[in-house]
Amino acid sequence: MKFIKLFVIFILICAAGFGVAAGASLLSGGSLSVVRAAANRDQYHAQQYAAAASTTSLSIVFAGDIMLDRNVYRAILRDNKNFAHPFLRIDELLSNFDLRVANLEGPFTAAAFNMKRAEAMSFTFDSGFAPELAKRFDVVSLANNHTYNFNEKGLASTKDILKKNGTQYFGDPLNRVGLIGTIIEKNGFKIGVVGYHAFAGPEAQNIPNVVAAIKALRPKVDFLVVMPHWGVEYKPKPSLSQIAAGHAFILAGADAVIGGHPHVVETVEQYKGHPIYYSMGNFIFDQYFSPETQRGILVHVALNRVDGRVVPMYETIPYQISGESQPFLP
Repeated sequence: MKFIKLFVIFILICAAGFGVAAGASLLSGGSLSVVRAAANRDQYHAQQYAAAASTTSLSIVFAGDIMLDRNVYRAILRDNKNFAHPFLRIDELLSNFDLRVANLEGPFTAAAFNMKRAEAMSFTFDSGFAPELAKRFDVVSLANNHTYNFNEKGLASTKDILKKNGTQYFGDPLNRVGLIGTIIEKNGFKIGVVGYHAFAGPEAQNIPNVVAAIKALRPKVDFLVVMPHWGVEYKPKPSLSQIAAGHAFILAGADAVIGGHPHVVETVEQYKGHPIYYSMGNFIFDQYFSPETQRGILVHVALNRVDGRVVPMYETIPYQISGESQPFLP
């Protein structure tokens, strides 16, 4: 136990030396430590996280909603149809993590771009984005309210295109049993990831399916995260149903809950020693109408084995989103 405490102190000292971005936080064992420093350049930020990642056995980053239709697509057309365009200002940071996970907010289909349809909230993504997505993210969640915009055919197309480009996926827009969670193996760790789409039907039916998935994966993995798609749009605090579901997921065996959908960052709760990030906010999106929808957080989880135990540490990394739908470090 003494060694674990010394290890945590060492990590916090290192973080202070690296100059963690203003507003970032490190959480471990239910405690919260905030380190603030001035840093202005993307390159400097990327280097500091590379240094931090090198001290851990497995470094995971979680990102919020990625939407690649509508004005995000128009932006790549202005850049000579450069499908890497949305990621360019955050690339260096993302390259420093061992495992990168995000929510894919729509399907890959062969349907042509149609702004009128997209503005009616029916999204489809050009398959040209898929190789660029695969370079930046290893795993995506499909448990949300847009991956089923083109029904089962669109969902099947999405899975096929992701597979062909080497991107793993988990979660189901309908919360169907057997499709909710999976195990990702990296650096000798087994990571359980579970998706939850809160708007797919009655919570009384959906939440038990997710709880069952958590319980089934728990004995097979070293670390387990639930990524729910839930909550009320544009609200900075979670709803009562979010809180109830988040608590249920922790009680079922989740180590952390890291959510999205509200398009803004919501509060973070420590429940029974485990963090619940109610919403990370947008990651790649075209909601330029407010400061709140043009900023978000990444959640960095650093895992280490200490005396046979997996010890997680959590850090939030704030970013902003430009008028070109590009996330960047301020």
